[in-house]
Amino acid sequence: MFRNGILWTVSFMYVLALAGCSSAKMQDPQAATFTLPPSFTPLPATVTTTLTVTVTPTLTPTPTITPTATPDTRLKPRDWAAWPVIPTVSPRAKEIYLQGIKLGVTPRTFSVVGDCQSESEIFLGIYATDRYFLGSDYQYLQETIDDFYSSFSHKSISVRDGLSAPSALSPLWADPQVCQPDENPVQCELRLNKPMLVFINLGTVWREGASADKYEEYLRQIVELIIASGAVPILSTKADNVEGDHSINLATARVAYDYDIPLFNFWAAADRLPNHGLDPERNDIYLTPDAWDVRNFVALKTLDAIWRELKAVYDPGK
Repeated sequence: MFRNGILWTVSFMYVLALAGCSSAKMQDPQAATFTLPPSFTPLPATVTTTLTVTVTPTLTPTPTITPTATPDTRLKPRDWAAWPVIPTVSPRAKEIYLQGIKLGVTPRTFSVVGDCQSESEIFLGIYATDRYFLGSDYQYLQETIDDFYSSFSHKSISVRDGLSAPSALSPLWADPQVCQPDENPVQCELRLNKPMLVFINLGTVWREGASADKYEEYLRQIVELIIASGAVPILSTKADNVEGDHSINLATARVAYDYDIPLFNFWAAADRLPNHGLDPERNDIYLTPDAWDVRNFVALKTLDAIWRELKAVYDPGK
């Protein structure tokens, strides 16, 4: 079981504008003595003169206050290993969610993009059965299990043995029985299921020495397809390091950072397990049973955390 805390400290700056004013003193004119000419006739005493004086008020200019941009306190992609296991939901992710509601996504549904390690029997499918157990500290998760019950057993078109980032974008990998000729697996799944959320679990099927830049390029295309459909993408780091330099997890973090979308850091959760949760008898690629349990539980907590923040913005109802 994992507890992750994030302490966010927000600093506020106050700007005080002080305006000053000054006044001028008027001096009395000096009197002059002179003699009236003989032809001068004084005005009658009853005659009065009116002097109209127009006073133009002095305006004090309103000080201009330049707003201070909210500082970006997110950890940079290069620090991906220190990212929290359970993500928070950014304002951008909330915007995608609200746009999805307008586009008609199916509330309380999620889809998955991944290889055989993301099939429902292995990834999250246990919560569609009676074989899971929630301790007393995690009973609150049952609400999310109930809300997304149908998705836990859903067979995603975009999950297939050997699926990689490029093949997820290839129509050759789509199921011809249900997909249109020009659809790739991701497009087909988005059209058929209209999910509200999409877990993207890719990167394990990647050979040593292959370009992580190309992986990132494909991953960005997948993310953009999902966002365009109105679903919120949820990226995931992986426990293995088949590429040898963790460049796939770094690339995944860059995509999550640039699009400001959730990433659940499974690598950090698996780091606490023996051999990082990897089976040494299976080339340190596949997970051990304990690691499967951790992955499912972390994914469930991620789903719960994201859903609670999204429905606080707008709850579409059941």
